[in-house]
Amino acid sequence: MSVTKSSKLDNGIQVVTKSLDGFESTAIGYWVDAGGVCEDVTNSGVSHFLEHMAFKGTTSRTALQIAEEIESVGGYLNAYTSKEVTAYFAKVLGNDQKLALDMLADILQNPTFLLEELEKERGVVLQELYQVRDTPDDIVFDHFQSVCFGDQSIGFPIVGYEEVVSELTADDLRQYRDKYYTADGIILAAAGNVSHEQLLDMAGENLGAFSAKASPDHDEQYRYIGGAHADIRELEQVHSIVGFEGVANLDPDYYTMAIFTSILGGGMSSRLFREAREKRGLCYSIYAFSSSYTKNGVFGVYTATTADKLGELADVVANEIVKMKDGISEKEFQITKAQFRASLLMSGENSNTSCEQMASQMRVFGRLISNEEILAKIDRITPEDVMKLTNRILASQSSTVTVGRCLCTAVTRQLQKNGIKV
Repeated sequence: MSVTKSSKLDNGIQVVTKSLDGFESTAIGYWVDAGGVCEDVTNSGVSHFLEHMAFKGTTSRTALQIAEEIESVGGYLNAYTSKEVTAYFAKVLGNDQKLALDMLADILQNPTFLLEELEKERGVVLQELYQVRDTPDDIVFDHFQSVCFGDQSIGFPIVGYEEVVSELTADDLRQYRDKYYTADGIILAAAGNVSHEQLLDMAGENLGAFSAKASPDHDEQYRYIGGAHADIRELEQVHSIVGFEGVANLDPDYYTMAIFTSILGGGMSSRLFREAREKRGLCYSIYAFSSSYTKNGVFGVYTATTADKLGELADVVANEIVKMKDGISEKEFQITKAQFRASLLMSGENSNTSCEQMASQMRVFGRLISNEEILAKIDRITPEDVMKLTNRILASQSSTVTVGRCLCTAVTRQLQKNGIKV
C-alpha cells in the first residue's frame, strides 16, 4: 500500500511524499526549477557546473566530510542537470533520512565555491565534456538538440561549451544560484519509509529560512527550427537521428505521443525493431524517443548502422513513420497500452522513480496525479488519435543529424522520397 501527500512550507517550498509499506529505505531529494534553459551564450553550462560544485564543500562540511557522512550510513548522494530542472537526491535507510535531509539542505543553501575546489571540478566537468564529445551515441543527441532549436538556450549542450566552462567563476555560480534557487521553484520529494508529517517538520527546520523571493520567468519560447547537420568522423558506424517537433508537457497529445512512440519504436514488438532489425538485419540499435518541455517538445528516431546500410535504413525509418498515419492495428494498440500500464505500475515500486514522478507532476501540473487518472487518459486514446498525431508531426520540418563517415544527404534523400519535409 502507498499513501501520497503534499504540503507547502510557509516560504513556498513544496513537500511531497509517498509512503511505501515494507520499505526500509527512503529516497529523498530536491528538484529545482532551473536548468539549461536559464542560461545564455555567456554562461552556458553554469547549471551543470553549479550542480557539481554543490558536493565540493559547504560552510560546515568539506567535500570529504560530505562523502564520508553519507557513506558511513550506507547511503549515497547524486545529482543531475537537465534542460529545465536540476535535482539533488539521496537514498538512505529510513532512520537516516534526517541526516540526508540536513546534508541536502546544506549543499543547496551553503556551498562555499572555494577556488581550489572550483578549479579541480572545472577539470572534471571539462573531462565530462570531452567524454560526451568522444562518444558518438551521446554527441549525436547534443547535435540533434542544436539542430532542433538553433542558438536558443534549449539547444545548448547541458555540459556547456569548452570556452565558456573554462572561464566560469565562483561569482558566476553565486549569481546564477541566487537568481534561480528560490523557494517557489524548489520541490522536496521523498518516497519509501517516510512519514509526511515528520519530513514536513524537518524541512521546516532545514529550509524555513530559504529565500522566498519569486523566481524569474523563463521567457524563451523554445521555437522549433529543424534542419540538418553532419559530424564527419572515422567511425565503424554512422549514428543518426531523424526527428520532428514534438509536444509540450501540457499538450493534449502528451499521452498520445507516448503511445505513438512506443508503437513505432518502443520495444521488440515495435514496427521499427521488427522491420529494420528482425526482418532486414540493418542495425543492432534502433528506437524512437520523445522529450517534452514546458513550452515545446521533440520526437525522434535514433539508429546506428554502417555507412553502406544507412540509406536503406533511413528509408525504412521514413516509411514506417509515414505509415503510422494509415492505421494502427488493434493488436499492436492493445499491446502498447498494456506495456504502458505495466511500466507505470512497476515504476511505483521504485522509490527513486516515485520521487522523480512526484516532483515532475508538481512542477508541471501543480498537483500529484494518480495512476488511475493517467491510465484513464491512456484508455481514452484511440487509433485515430495516433493517426492524427502522425499528421501533426509530419507537418513540421524534419531535423536530421549524422555522426560518422557519411553526409546527411544519405538520410535526407530518403526522407524526401517518402514525402517528408527536409
